[in-house]
Amino acid sequence: MARLQVRNAEKWFQRETGQPFKVLDGLSFEVREGCVTVLVGPSGCGKSTVLNAIVGLERLDRGELVFFNHDGQSQQRPLIGYVFQGPRLLPWKTVGDNVRLALRGAGVAREKWEDRVQRYLALVGLEEYVTQYPLYLSGGQRQRVGLARALAIESDLVLMDEPFASVDELTARQLRETTRRLCEQLHRTVLFVTHNLPEAAYMSDFVVALTARPACVEACIDNPLPCPRRWGPEIYRFAADLEAKLSLREEAEI
Repeated sequence: MARLQVRNAEKWFQRETGQPFKVLDGLSFEVREGCVTVLVGPSGCGKSTVLNAIVGLERLDRGELVFFNHDGQSQQRPLIGYVFQGPRLLPWKTVGDNVRLALRGAGVAREKWEDRVQRYLALVGLEEYVTQYPLYLSGGQRQRVGLARALAIESDLVLMDEPFASVDELTARQLRETTRRLCEQLHRTVLFVTHNLPEAAYMSDFVVALTARPACVEACIDNPLPCPRRWGPEIYRFAADLEAKLSLREEAEI
């Protein structure tokens, strides 16, 4: 069952010269409930624009976003969690307070805060860091706090915009393993953006591949790999299959 359907989305922007250019061109796909849908495509094709439209930071020029509740009925934009490319933590607040700030912003009852803080920091392996400040954490640890913050609000949909791009590959692999495990364990609905095909192969239940700008859907591909997911040759074989099916050409700037 779909948690979100993107229907015939079109979006235009203007260059500094005033010349309009099209970013999204009749984009249609769905985000399945309880699954990790991975949005792939060449750099600059409009993947982050899609996320911004979903969370309400951008308005589509044409088309619509249709959200569904657990009973399959359409609803207004639900509570959405967001994991950014960087952790975006407030450095003057402790790890626990950064998570509490998200809980307050999401309207979670105050009596639930401490349980949520302890639970979700424990799930990402940071339960001992609740009173620590972000300055004293590694880059990977800070990104784990960002993941805990997004999960702790227990939203209907979690958006992840290249969340491991700012860390080294070894740390990124560890974060992928943690995130994938938690998505399966918590049965979260996730839309995950990347242009890293091995990452897409590991993280996804379903892959939506976009063309170069103006973006439309080039292919929708079910991930045949079993769960729980493990790193191995099959990940790279599926990534190679994705590459063979897709045109990952970047659009030249005009």
